[in-house]
Amino acid sequence: PGPSAVARVARRTGRGARPALLMRFIVPVAVLAAALAALLMTPPQSTLFGLDHQSFASAAIGAALLLWLLFSGLRSARPSDVARIASAAAIWAALLLALTGVYAYRYEASDIAERIAGELFPSEPEVGSGGEVIVNQRLGGEFAITGRVNGARVTFLFDTGASAVVLTAADARRAGINTAGLEFDAPVTTANGAALAAEVRLDQVAVGPIVMRNVAALVARPGALDESLLGMSFLGRLKSYAVERGRLVLTAR
Repeated sequence: PGPSAVARVARRTGRGARPALLMRFIVPVAVLAAALAALLMTPPQSTLFGLDHQSFASAAIGAALLLWLLFSGLRSARPSDVARIASAAAIWAALLLALTGVYAYRYEASDIAERIAGELFPSEPEVGSGGEVIVNQRLGGEFAITGRVNGARVTFLFDTGASAVVLTAADARRAGINTAGLEFDAPVTTANGAALAAEVRLDQVAVGPIVMRNVAALVARPGALDESLLGMSFLGRLKSYAVERGRLVLTAR
């Protein structure tokens, strides 16, 4: 063909290629986004167009893939283009399956993320809408809680097996307790075995907005305890404490 014919073909190709490319990706993604929004806004027990959530998600994925194939020009594709389209379709299918898996296991994924956050930032409690304190579980299964003893920052392990709040010697000193003048004559059992501790009274123990005053406690001998324990002299004065889906919830009276 002559130069003028080539120019005409180039102009037609330039005008049509960009919109076709945009349509190829925008329309399927828009379908998926609309379907995901509908799923998130609809209670899990409800149906969408007569389909349960899983069937609706599968239908949306199938529709998006079909639209992508249509806009890719499968019907008019040359044999040399089929392999390229099939390869791209496989990538899309894998991506859609991954998104489906993320949606299907969104609650489990949320729990895992919260546990990782609890491991990285183990002692930072959240405060719920009702004033309850919420603590994420560590990957090891225990709950580490930031609190304050007489205004000093202390990290506790949640321990219903401890009859009282138990402070390490270092935490006790930060709380203003003179450990040199204590009598370590109260037997206690710790993860490191039996030990002796000193009985004390704490002016204040606070975990988030929950504040207890005049709390019975024990101070462990130096080296006898790795972390302070939030025991029953604090927990027993709460309205409730419970573990729900890997989170500890403390509720004041």
